[in-house]
Amino acid sequence: MKKLYNSLIKILNQAIKLALTFLCLGIVVQLLIDDDLLGWDPISNIQSAGPSFIGVISLVVLFLLFNKK
Repeated sequence: MKKLYNSLIKILNQAIKLALTFLCLGIVVQLLIDDDLLGWDPISNIQSAGPSFIGVISLVVLFLLFNKK
């Protein structure tokens, strides 16, 4: 049972890392081309998170998670 749990945690960690990589890549590419990516607008989604610094905080968290080894 412990082996199954460890393998499941490993798979989930890899999936989250892959999703964060695509999200960060999408943000960088959208900043470079200044247009939506195939109908996906990650920067607008982060900006519409709230009128306060939620968007900035989410970008910082994404950056920290992306650089986490």
